[in-house]
Amino acid sequence: MKARKVILFTRRFPYFKTEAFLEAEINILAEAFDEVVIFPTEISDEIRQVPANVKIEKDFSKHFQNKNKRILQTAVSSFFWNALWKYKSKINSVGSLKHIFQFSSSVIAYKSYFKNYKFSDSDLLYTYWFTEATKAFIDLKKTKKFKLISRAHRYDIYEGIPSTPAFWPFRKDVLEKIDRLYSISENGKDYLEGKYKVNNKIKVSKLGVFDKGKIAPQNLENEVSIVSVSRIDPMKRVQLIADSIIEFAKLNPEKKITWTHFGDGKERVNIKNSIPELSNLKVQLNGGVPNTQIYKYYEENPVSIFINLSSSEGIPVSIMEAQSFGIPVIATNVGGSGEIVQKETGKLLNADPLISDVNLAINQILGENLSREEVKKFWSLNFNAQVNYENFVNDLKSEFF
Repeated sequence: MKARKVILFTRRFPYFKTEAFLEAEINILAEAFDEVVIFPTEISDEIRQVPANVKIEKDFSKHFQNKNKRILQTAVSSFFWNALWKYKSKINSVGSLKHIFQFSSSVIAYKSYFKNYKFSDSDLLYTYWFTEATKAFIDLKKTKKFKLISRAHRYDIYEGIPSTPAFWPFRKDVLEKIDRLYSISENGKDYLEGKYKVNNKIKVSKLGVFDKGKIAPQNLENEVSIVSVSRIDPMKRVQLIADSIIEFAKLNPEKKITWTHFGDGKERVNIKNSIPELSNLKVQLNGGVPNTQIYKYYEENPVSIFINLSSSEGIPVSIMEAQSFGIPVIATNVGGSGEIVQKETGKLLNADPLISDVNLAINQILGENLSREEVKKFWSLNFNAQVNYENFVNDLKSEFF
């Protein structure tokens, strides 16, 4: 029997701190297959531990990061000019022109590097993002024999909303020719099937986190501890979280309130400066930290509520992490968030909530005293990494090996 090999294409994993959700998946992939080879587009001195049968190829990142060469290659390539002609009706701004150029440049970088790579017909290529790499390997598939799958999350699914491209070039072509696309949410699957009218190409394979065997402690009476986890940028609306908690503190002077945020970004200083001194409010803006530090916080500190007010999401892994500790959640009804925040796990707000909506949800959760055991049970049935990733690799084995 031929060795079963998965070749995984990432942005940065296992380098830096990004793509943290792959930390759980890589262990299950490594257990299930003889070899996993990772090609990241960017590397650094900071690397996370991976299983022994996971090989990391660094040379591609050097090729991919040679931006001057890429600009020249793209400017004279037929791929770019064909894309420009094909999507000329969609070019209505400098941004859309730049998007086509950058998309083309990335596709060309993948194709020029891997055109001479010796793939086996038993290799399974896995692009972790449903973007340029997937298109590149669709094109290479015309002359090479391998199987190709991809995952689709949020940015690489939805088009024309804040923080996503107005459109993705060649999307219908890729969907028709890929062997399988795994959406992390039902919402994402429905969106792609509805927009591109493709059938039998997309399956739902949800992400997950491992069980740490703990439930976060309860707060004492008249103490409220709220946690949020995200990068700090406009899409994540961390300022709205801050404003809502400030208003809640003002309306409830008898309560001792703590807001702890994990995650960094350019707006962090502005958010810090916007918080007034209130005798009953303590704020901790921790910046970016490893997931292990967040887990440790949940184990050792009372947490009343986890909150996410993003304007766009796939299904947030940060919510899975909180629920795995039994913590109730407040979130906006965007992307697949409605698949993880339900009546037994917290409160789902409309996509563009007011401060008063957020405060009402806080009061409702505190008043209802949701069972942490029920919250954790819901997580275990739906977002347990061991279960979800084992189901994922079993599906890969049955379909492609």
